[in-house]
Amino acid sequence: MRTLENLQMVGGCLAFDFINTVNTRKPEPEFEYLETFENLIAWSERVGSPDVAKLKALREYAAQQPEVASAALRDVTKAREMLYALFSAIAVGDSPGAAVTDEFNRRLSDAFQKIYVKFGPGGTEVLFSNEEVALNEPMYPVLKSAFDILTGGDFEKIKECPRCGWLFLDTSKNGKRKWCDMNVCGSRKKSLEYYYRKTKSRHNA
Repeated sequence: MRTLENLQMVGGCLAFDFINTVNTRKPEPEFEYLETFENLIAWSERVGSPDVAKLKALREYAAQQPEVASAALRDVTKAREMLYALFSAIAVGDSPGAAVTDEFNRRLSDAFQKIYVKFGPGGTEVLFSNEEVALNEPMYPVLKSAFDILTGGDFEKIKECPRCGWLFLDTSKNGKRKWCDMNVCGSRKKSLEYYYRKTKSRHNA
């Protein structure tokens, strides 16, 4: 049974794990992990961002304003698809379209208006300040993660699984990682190739 609890986190960064909250993109998503705003809260709890107090406030507000929460969820999933279009283009060596780039910049600007840095004994910590409850707040750290990837300069590490379309950062030593997960998509690909070989050999016999 598919649940957020057993959803694999193989993207290598927060942004890609968020983009991968559908089971596949080839040919199109068959299962949506973010069907409700509560699902978004549960995913945010799993990745640990925003903090517990913020998530509690978001959950309470969403319960009081279900229609507003539903609209916010639609906007969040729209942002997810924008991020997929952005990084999917980069993964194949293309430049993202102007509409996608403009939307990303608009959302990034909104998120960065809430960002601040806190200094402590353990070093610096990047936080997001929002005096009022903002139902799109789970997107702020996701957009910051996307910004970090884009400004990191290692575009060759951005890859898309050829079987399911999930995005991931290839941090392997040889830079030749092909699958989001070798034990899932890689094994399925090998199983299909074996099946086709056996079928072809029977037909040729």
